[in-house]
Amino acid sequence: MKKIFTLIASFISVAALAQNPIDTSGGRYWAEIFPNVTMTSQILYGSNIDVSGSNQQLKLDLFEPTGDTVQYRPVLVLAHGGSFISGSKTDQDVVELCTRFAKMGYVCASINYRLGLGFPIDSTHAGRAVIRAVQDMKAAVRFFRKDFAMGNTYKIHPDFIFAGGSSAGAFMGLHLAYMDSTEVPAYLNISNLGGIEGTSGNPGYPSNVKAVINLCGALGDSSWIQPGDIAFVSMHGSDDNTVPYGSTTIYVLGVPLLVIDGSATLHTRAANIGVNNPFHTWWGADHVPYFGTSASAIAYMDSTVDFVKAFLRPYFGLPLGINENHPGNFAAVYPNPANDDMTLQINSAKFSKQMVMLTDATGRTIAHFTMDTPIKHIDVSKFAKGMYALRFTADGKTIIKKLVIE
Repeated sequence: MKKIFTLIASFISVAALAQNPIDTSGGRYWAEIFPNVTMTSQILYGSNIDVSGSNQQLKLDLFEPTGDTVQYRPVLVLAHGGSFISGSKTDQDVVELCTRFAKMGYVCASINYRLGLGFPIDSTHAGRAVIRAVQDMKAAVRFFRKDFAMGNTYKIHPDFIFAGGSSAGAFMGLHLAYMDSTEVPAYLNISNLGGIEGTSGNPGYPSNVKAVINLCGALGDSSWIQPGDIAFVSMHGSDDNTVPYGSTTIYVLGVPLLVIDGSATLHTRAANIGVNNPFHTWWGADHVPYFGTSASAIAYMDSTVDFVKAFLRPYFGLPLGINENHPGNFAAVYPNPANDDMTLQINSAKFSKQMVMLTDATGRTIAHFTMDTPIKHIDVSKFAKGMYALRFTADGKTIIKKLVIE
C-alpha cells in the first residue's frame, strides 16, 4: 500500500532539518546514557466521539531524557494493549518501554485512545474499534508535527517518528502504516467514522511514520503490505493464545471475530516482497511475555529493547553504535530468556580472545567459555532454570550481562 503525503512548506523547512541531522554521539539511541527520565502526564493531543457517543479527550504521557539539550530527536508513539476494550497509557509494559528508550535519548509518548467495541460484540464493532484507535494514533503523530511547526516545544525531528506498541498498540501501528481507505472492509462504513485519517485532532499535518514497532500484534490482511512500504520490526511468542503468531481467528471475550494475520505471516509476506522486517520469535512464549516485574518478564523486556533498538539505530546513520565510546554498546545476548541455544555477541573493534564466565544468582561460577570470535553460540540446555550472569571484558571494561534460562 502506498501513501502519498504532501508536506506543506509552512510545516517543515527541509533545508533547516538537513542542517540538523539526528545527533548520534556518545552512545545516543543505543545505550541508556541518561540516568533519569522526565515524564509529563496528561498532555491533550486531541478528542473525538467514543463508542458510547460521548466526546472523549485524548491524552498522552511524554517521556524525555532529563537534562537533554539536543533540539531534534526521534519520537516513539507507543500504545498499550487490552484487546481494544481495556488498558491504559500507564500500563507497566508501555511505561517501561518509554522509560528505557527515553534514557537512550528518544522522546517517547504513551497514548490513551478510544476503547470499547459496542454491542453486539461482532466483527463489525470490533473492526470499528480498531479504526477508531488507529485514527487516534494518527492524531498523536500529527500532534508532534504540529508542535514542531508551532515552535517545537518537545524538541523532535518530524522526519523520525515511529509508531506501534504492545498487542492492540501493535495492531494500531501496523494498520496505520499498511491499511488505506480502499482496504477498509465496506461493512465498516469508514466514511461515517471520519475517513481513514479520522477527526481526532491536528488536521493538515501528515500522519505517516518512519517505521513500525510490532510487539505481539497483527494486521487484518498481510496482502496490504506492498513492495516499497516502510519497514517494521516484530517480536511474538510462538504459543500466543491471544493474538495469533500465524493466521487464525481472533477472539474477544470468548466471541470469535475476525481472521487476522499475526507476526509470522506478516514476516513471510514482507520478506517475499522485499520489505525490511526483522522478526524475533520467543519460542514457547505466550502473549506479551515482557509484561511484569518477574525475572522472566524483565529478561523478555531486555531482549525486546535490544532487538527494537538494533532495528531503529541504523535509521540515524550508524550501524548499531559499534564504534561509540560507551560500555553499554559493546555486547548483546539473545535470545533472552533462552532455553537451549543463546548467542553472545561482542561489538568491539578491539576484540581479543578471552574467557567468558557464567555465574548463578549467588555469584558462583558454574561454567566458562572460550570466546574465539566476536560471536559465540552457547548451549545452555544443560543448566538449571534461573537467573544467571555472563561476565567478560570489552575494550578494557568488565561487562556483565543478565541471562535467564527457562
